[in-house]
Amino acid sequence: MSGLYIHIPYCRKACTYCNFHFTTGGSYREYFMKFIQTEYDLLLPDWSEPWATLYFGGGTPSLLPAEQLGAFISHVKMNGGIQTGAEITLEVNPEDVNEENIKKWKQAGINRISVGVQSLNDAELQAMNRAHSAATSLSALKLLLNSGFESVNLDLIYGSHWLSDDAWKKTLLWAFNCGVQHISAYALTSEPKTRLQKDIDLGKVPPMDDDKQARHFELLQEYADRNKWLHYEISNLCQPGFEAKHNSNYWENKPYLGLGPSAHSFDGKRTRRCNVSDNQAYVNGIEKRQPIFEKELLSDNDFINELIITRLRLAKGLITDLISEVSPQWYQIKMQIILEMSENKLILFENNRIILTPKGRLLSDAISRELMV
Repeated sequence: MSGLYIHIPYCRKACTYCNFHFTTGGSYREYFMKFIQTEYDLLLPDWSEPWATLYFGGGTPSLLPAEQLGAFISHVKMNGGIQTGAEITLEVNPEDVNEENIKKWKQAGINRISVGVQSLNDAELQAMNRAHSAATSLSALKLLLNSGFESVNLDLIYGSHWLSDDAWKKTLLWAFNCGVQHISAYALTSEPKTRLQKDIDLGKVPPMDDDKQARHFELLQEYADRNKWLHYEISNLCQPGFEAKHNSNYWENKPYLGLGPSAHSFDGKRTRRCNVSDNQAYVNGIEKRQPIFEKELLSDNDFINELIITRLRLAKGLITDLISEVSPQWYQIKMQIILEMSENKLILFENNRIILTPKGRLLSDAISRELMV
């Protein structure tokens, strides 16, 4: 059940909050996928089974011609293979959605679309330096939902300075009833070296309001329950049967191969690698057939901590036997903390499984830290 991730580092504009690797320049864009394909061919001998998922992320993958994406998908089918019924996801921005592109994306083999709507408030979109308007998002969603993709995901951001509680309620009412099968909702965070963080440091905008973000998250849970959606991961919700297969691989520590600058890979055991986060250096390495990357072998403690961080985010929780197999003393060290969390109704603990309660999800980072080694 290995996944294949392709990082496309191009964007029209720099969102104020984004700390992913991207560029607003256009160098190599017209033929970028040829470098991705070369990297794939170089690394394929280490991956023996057909891919269960493909995911084009970024950046803004919808900026690339669909023909490039389709040619790469065809190459993968002939070299390594793609499982029947594989989930093939493309991240798109609303301004790139039109009937011609939709037709080409489907012809390329894309069957799942993730749309970066983020907000239905034009003032908020402008403050985030997004390239689209709310009207563009509504038009794009209408086209996508009438196009026959197997699943459409909606990306939303909550807890910003510009988003009132009432506006968030209206957004949720629309989101759960607009026809999409999946919603990814993230609290706005001020990451180092982003424009947002610089504006906060300069006093142009206030710091994040933790209380507002908690209220918005509680509303998200409330609307999910009301509409009988699965809140299967802290930031991800879906109609039953529409969980994101590719991202679930990450949370369940399954193997995946990442291609492109800054992309990460994991062998499903203990080895991680991260490509260089520099487009020119990436291209130079690929042209020499010597990809530039850093490799990391996870220690026992690293492995345990990653299990805790990822599995606690899932509605099905953390099976603690996975930890005790590596560190038998973990139970003894953490049992009192586990019992206290259970008494305070932050977690459910039964049958060697820890599951965050709705109250506990608000404190997921703090709970994870308490359980880490």
